[in-house]
Amino acid sequence: MWRNLLRSPITWLLLALVVTLGGWGWSARSAAKAEGQVSTLQSDLKAADDKAKETALREQAKDSTINTLTIELTAQATAAQQLQSQLDQLATTAATRAQTIARLKRENDELKSWADRPLPAAVVGLLQRPALTGAAAYQAHLSRSGPMPAHAGGSPQ
Repeated sequence: MWRNLLRSPITWLLLALVVTLGGWGWSARSAAKAEGQVSTLQSDLKAADDKAKETALREQAKDSTINTLTIELTAQATAAQQLQSQLDQLATTAATRAQTIARLKRENDELKSWADRPLPAAVVGLLQRPALTGAAAYQAHLSRSGPMPAHAGGSPQ
């Protein structure tokens, strides 16, 4: 009986049909599995692309911050250089004035004697202040009534 079945073309046709359907089912299953893998890979690729774009934006922000800080640092360095130049000029001016005063004191006896004299008592009195602590003590000092110091000599100018 099996021999007769194997000799029949219908058996071979059915066998070929079963093998074809099995192959088709296997290929359909493989295609579905591959399609799932492709969609997973596509979603992974999209996530990686989004992450790369986000990283690029962060890098641009960092570069912008670095550029801003560099500009500010350059401006501060320029300002510091200008201030140092002004300080050097002021020191030179002060030294020149001190030299001029010293030279004038050496050359002019009247100026030397004037510079060596002590200040008048009225001026010393104006320069002396009591030690004040707090706003109330300062107000009391200013509000104090009393005679003004007498003029040391000559008429006021």
